[in-house]
This record gives sequence, structure tokens and C-alpha cells, in this order.
Amino acid sequence: MKSANFLAKIRIPSAGKVSGNVYDLDTGEEYLLLRVESNTGSFSAVVKAEYRTILQDIAGKCFVKAQADRIKDEIKARYGDEPDFPFKKFPDYAVFRNPQNRKWYGLLMAMLLGKLTGDEKDQQEAAVLNLKLAEEKLPALRKKADFFPAYHMNKQNWLSVLLNNDLQDEEVLAMLDESRAFTERKK
Repeated sequence: MKSANFLAKIRIPSAGKVSGNVYDLDTGEEYLLLRVESNTGSFSAVVKAEYRTILQDIAGKCFVKAQADRIKDEIKARYGDEPDFPFKKFPDYAVFRNPQNRKWYGLLMAMLLGKLTGDEKDQQEAAVLNLKLAEEKLPALRKKADFFPAYHMNKQNWLSVLLNNDLQDEEVLAMLDESRAFTERKK
């Protein structure tokens, strides 16, 4: 049996929707059985599996979810809490509240990094999460990279955390757990 050679041509436009075609290099024609769902032949199943592997590899290497999106997804998974967007001037600022009492435990926002660092020339956009933490923890954290006095919050109990993938998600989530615990009703 002759070994088949195929070429996958993948297109990734700026909108991010991946598409592609597979060509048989021996004939130069597109391998159309790739698109036929009802085709269950063993050879076409191998070609389809290889094509899926290529697409999954591209997705894994090129479309990594931003840390802010991963944190937002984890908030939904852990607590079932959806963000609300209370600011007309900043419609993308996401507030996370305890549904029992509506107290805030997180504010997720995209902002200019210079607003945190004090360097107004720094116009790089950054994802930031404001959290409420134990007051005694804040001085040590503020000495570390990626932690800042809270932007537009009470700096005595709140901290801004830069979500730029330098911190592990688990570290951010542990602080998020603590912040949410502050909103729990005391018995």
C-alpha cells in the first residue's frame, strides 16, 4: 500500500477563528472526506484525527486564555458568582460581590499601568484585580513586584494585583478566597 502524504493549510485571521484545508500531495487535490461526518472509514479517521491534533496544538500554543479571564472563570466555578458592571464611565470594570449581602470582594479592571506605578508615561494596558486582605499582610505584599496600593479603593485593606501571568493563578486565587471570606456573614 502506498503511503499518503498530506499537507494541512491553516488560516488564523486577526479575528482568531481558525480554519483550514487538507490537501493530498500526491494528487494536489483537497481531501474533501475530512469534512464528511458520515464517513467512518479507517483511513479518513486517521486523517481527521491528525488534523484535529494539529488544530489542538495550535490552540494550545497560540490561544492561551488571559490570566484575568482564567480568574474570572474560576470565580464562577468556585462560588457561582457572576460579575456585575456598575460603572457607566468604565463599563468593562467587573465587580464581584457576595450574593448574600452584595459586599464586594473583587474588582477586575483593565487600566493603564502608569496609574498603578505612578509613571504617567507608562501607557501599557494591564489587567488588575483589587482584593481585600488582612491589613497586616499588605505592607509585605506591596514590596513585591505585581502588588500595588489599591487603585480607587481604601488602601488600608485593599490591594491591586497585576494579572500578567507572573503570579501563579493559585496564588491569586488563594488571595481571592481570603478576600471573599471577609464578606461572609459573621455568626
